[in-house]
Amino acid sequence: IVDGMVQKYGGDFGRTETTQIGDCNLNACASDESMVRVQLLTDYRGSETTWELKSRDNILLQDGPFPNFIFQLYTKEICVSKSACLSMMIVDTYGDGICCEVGKGSYKIFVDGVEQKSGGEFESSETTQIGDCDSNGCASDESMVRVQLLTDYRGSETTWELKSRDNILLQDGPFPNFIFQLYTKEI
Repeated sequence: IVDGMVQKYGGDFGRTETTQIGDCNLNACASDESMVRVQLLTDYRGSETTWELKSRDNILLQDGPFPNFIFQLYTKEICVSKSACLSMMIVDTYGDGICCEVGKGSYKIFVDGVEQKSGGEFESSETTQIGDCDSNGCASDESMVRVQLLTDYRGSETTWELKSRDNILLQDGPFPNFIFQLYTKEI
């Protein structure tokens, strides 16, 4: 009872029951954040499908592989900064996407309830950028740094670091002893 008004009554439940009363939007984001929702409808082979949502190199959300139930809808949500640049990658290990050879699976990405991207017809993977990104995947006030290293005969002797003052931003190596392999990292 709230202000003399019955809000809920019951008693027919198992061990516990939770009831929300009032304005209980548990999925509300702060005023400087946006709600990002990823929906995936599996095809016949959900076990081949995974996805991840990243902000720079940080995985924010991920899901899969999924059971091989036909056309199951899976949804995940997260609040992110309104100025975030996000990258969503979906992978199908068999290489036939999630639509349309083996069912009509699909995915959708929403920001604050507005659809930003949908798809399903791809081969092994598809990556989509969402949010405040420039063409290189960085936020508008950032720059992309790419390090490429071509190994010699002794890659196992080679390592590298990219630092900002005293903080290591990126590093790699040692490398396999493959001749003239190109390795790339970005931040």
